[in-house]
Amino acid sequence: HIFASKATSNVNTKHESPHKMSDKPKRSNNYMKRGLESIKEESSHSASGSQHGSSASINNRSSNSGNKNIKNNFQSTASDDMISTSSLKLSSLPGIDAFTDRALLGLLKAFAGIYRDDKIRNWKNDLRLGYGIGAFSVDMIIGVHAGWAVEGAVGSEYKIDATYLSPHVNMASRMMSACKQYGVSILLSEAVEELLSEGARSKVRHLDTVTVKGSSVKQKIYTYDARHEGVNFFLFDKSEEQANAEADNYSPDIWDTDQDLLSMRQHISEDFEQAFNSGRNAYLEGNWMSALSYLRKANEIMIETIMEQGFLEHKLQHLISSTEELEMIKSRIMSSQELQEDEWRVRNEMGDGPCRCLIQYLENRNGMCPDDW
Repeated sequence: HIFASKATSNVNTKHESPHKMSDKPKRSNNYMKRGLESIKEESSHSASGSQHGSSASINNRSSNSGNKNIKNNFQSTASDDMISTSSLKLSSLPGIDAFTDRALLGLLKAFAGIYRDDKIRNWKNDLRLGYGIGAFSVDMIIGVHAGWAVEGAVGSEYKIDATYLSPHVNMASRMMSACKQYGVSILLSEAVEELLSEGARSKVRHLDTVTVKGSSVKQKIYTYDARHEGVNFFLFDKSEEQANAEADNYSPDIWDTDQDLLSMRQHISEDFEQAFNSGRNAYLEGNWMSALSYLRKANEIMIETIMEQGFLEHKLQHLISSTEELEMIKSRIMSSQELQEDEWRVRNEMGDGPCRCLIQYLENRNGMCPDDW
């Protein structure tokens, strides 16, 4: 078995037209590189996969709390035995929790890096790209899965590429694609969550339980709540030497001390987590009306939290001319009444993506749970 990782960075306008990035953020691989070096010393048998990029389409849930809500994205026809990583017993590998933590940290640091890099940040204000109104942005979404992969050169005498092939690499790609439907920046499979340290597992959020097309295996999907709006990542920049030293001296305590990680997750409150978890559990148990109530409450808590952190002032600065006008807009957004188009868009951006996804699914079915759920 080998370590396999595949990455694609995309640049998106608000019309979601992708263009390849030429300037890549620095020092995004310190944790992944150090993790790979450390675990290779302890074991020669291991596997993991990840991919990031953009696009999504999720629909159709199934019965028994295992939901086919990633049907269109998960097109794998591999057998359950191939999809399942339990037969590989990745958790038995020495040092696998630290390696998995480092892999996730490396991806989250890359996420922070694109919002810290001066060249990339300046693109937003480039008249050639954003028309002077910030209509252009660079964003990243990430999907992570764990399993075996085959590495090699694939192609013909005319064109050949080094690549990784396996149903697990495909699963990472599907997880990545599902990010947009759930409105998150990163999705982790259950196979990855099980390999994380306790400290890391306490920071990821169980969003849903799904089944993959072509498989009857149910799996939970998770996210690390990473938000860049209103976060000044450039304040936490480090030198190459500092970044390498931190990667060399990794400790599980980093999940509670690293400024990048704390800042990108500062919008998550205990009240929100309690409301969302109650709504998700009620939804999976088939108590859909109760689920709607909890999920709507969680979404309102998120909107209120984001407003308190000053996101609204930053987002509507080109529309606001006075403090009185700002207070009127805040009142309308909180009450959801008489909102203009820009205000509706901002309200949705301040809300929680997974809450919106589940609420929409339940409302489209009038809150009525099917008999065979």
